[in-house]
Amino acid sequence: MKLLRVMALSLLLITPPGFAEEMAEDSLFDEESGEETLFGQDEDSGGEDEFILEDERGLAEREGQPASHTMEIAGKSGLEYRYFHDHGLEPGMRYHNNISFSLEPEFEYRWNDGHQSIAFKPFWRYDQHDNRRTHFDIRELVWRGNWGPWSVHAGIDKVFWGVTESRHTVDIINQTDLIENSDTEDKLGQPMLRVDYSNMKWGTFSFYYLPVSRQRTFPGKKGRLRPSIPAQFGRLRISDSSDYRGSANQFHQDFALRWARTFGYWDVGVVYFRGVTRRPRFKMGFDRFGRPRNLRPVYEIINQIGVDVQGVTGNWLWKLEAFTRSGQGKRFQQLTAGFEYTFSGIFATGADLGFLLEYLHDTRDNDLPLLNFVPFEEDIFVGTRLALNDVQGTELLAGATIDLDNATTFYNVEASRRIGDRWKVYLEMRGFTNVDPKDPAYFFRKENYLQVELQYFF
Repeated sequence: MKLLRVMALSLLLITPPGFAEEMAEDSLFDEESGEETLFGQDEDSGGEDEFILEDERGLAEREGQPASHTMEIAGKSGLEYRYFHDHGLEPGMRYHNNISFSLEPEFEYRWNDGHQSIAFKPFWRYDQHDNRRTHFDIRELVWRGNWGPWSVHAGIDKVFWGVTESRHTVDIINQTDLIENSDTEDKLGQPMLRVDYSNMKWGTFSFYYLPVSRQRTFPGKKGRLRPSIPAQFGRLRISDSSDYRGSANQFHQDFALRWARTFGYWDVGVVYFRGVTRRPRFKMGFDRFGRPRNLRPVYEIINQIGVDVQGVTGNWLWKLEAFTRSGQGKRFQQLTAGFEYTFSGIFATGADLGFLLEYLHDTRDNDLPLLNFVPFEEDIFVGTRLALNDVQGTELLAGATIDLDNATTFYNVEASRRIGDRWKVYLEMRGFTNVDPKDPAYFFRKENYLQVELQYFF
C-alpha cells in the first residue's frame, strides 16, 4: 500500500496540474472502493461527524429501519419538600411541612431527516395537602414541521416571550400554572396553530391561532402560597368557577402576531395579541343572604401591543419589556426595564458574578387592592447572579423587589447544582418582609417558605 502511494505521488509531480488533480481523485476513489473506507465522506462533507452519521445510516439500513426515523424517550421526576416558617392564617393551612412528587416524561419521534417530529410531554404532580395541586396536565402534544424558511407547529405547545428577570411582562400565550410555583414561570399547555417564516434580512414573522383559552389555576383550601382575605363571616377563597364578560368565553378564537429581528448586538421583538386575558380580574361572590362568599375570577377580551428588547454592550446586558392593553377597564401600560452587569472570572476563577437592577411600573391605580391589586405598581428589583461555571453547573440567583411607595419587600433566592450525570438539586426561598398592612402583600405575610427539590433525569 505504501509503495502504491509513493508511485501515485511521483506521478503527480511529473504530470500537468489538471491531470494530476484528476489522477489524485481517481486514486482516492479506487482506494476507497474496498469494504473499508478511509474517510467515509465526499469533498463537501463536514469531517469526522459526517463519517459517524454515515456509519449510523448504514447500521440502521441493515437493521431495516430508515436512519431518518428516530425515537427519543427522556424526562424527569422530582421529590419536593417545602418548609413554611409560620402556620397559615386558616385552619387548613396550619402546617409547616409539605411534600410532593412530580413526573414529567418526554417522548419525541422524528422523521424526514428531522424536518418533522411529534413531541409528547405529560406532567403529573401529587401534593401532600393541596388537592388542587395534585393535578395532571399535557404540557406538549405537538407536531412540528420545517421546510426551509417555513415552520409549522400544531397541537398543544408552550411559547415563552421575554427578557427581564423580575417579571415576564410580555409573556401571554400560555396560561400560568400558579399552583406549581408562585414565580409564574410554570405554564399550562396551550392548544395552538403556529406558523413561522424566517428571513435573514427581514427577521422572523410568527402567527398564532389559539382556539381555546385556559383558566388560571389557584391553590385549594389546604394549599399554601395563597392569600387569606378576611370577610364578614370567615375568610374569602378563590372560587372554582369563573365568569366571562362580553364576547369572552373558553372557546373564543384568540390570535397573536409577532415579529423578531436582530440588529447587531440588539434583539427586538414586537407582538400583537387579541383574545381572552390570561390574568383575570376578580369580583366578590355573595351567598343567598348577601354575605361575601368568595372571589370569582373574571376573564375579558383584551387587545395588547408589546415589545421586548435585549442588547449587549461589553459586560452590560440591557433589557426592556413593555405593553399597552385595552379591554380591562381603562387602557393601561406596563413596563419592566433594567440591566445586568457581569464580572467575568472573579477571584482568579472561572466564575461569573452579575449584578441586576430593574424598574417595574404599572399605570393602573390600586383603587381596589382587595379585589384587583396591582402587584408592581412602582417597584425596583435588585439582585445578583453567580455562575461558578464548574462541572456541576452550580448557579445562584438572589434578589429583592421593593415597593417604592411603602418599602414592602419580596425576596427570592434560587440555586441549583448537578449531582453526577442524572441528578440535580434545587433550592428556593421566597417570602415577604417589612410588609405594610395596607399593601396587598399583607394577605401573604405568613406564606414565607424554603423549598428543596431533588430531580432525577432519565
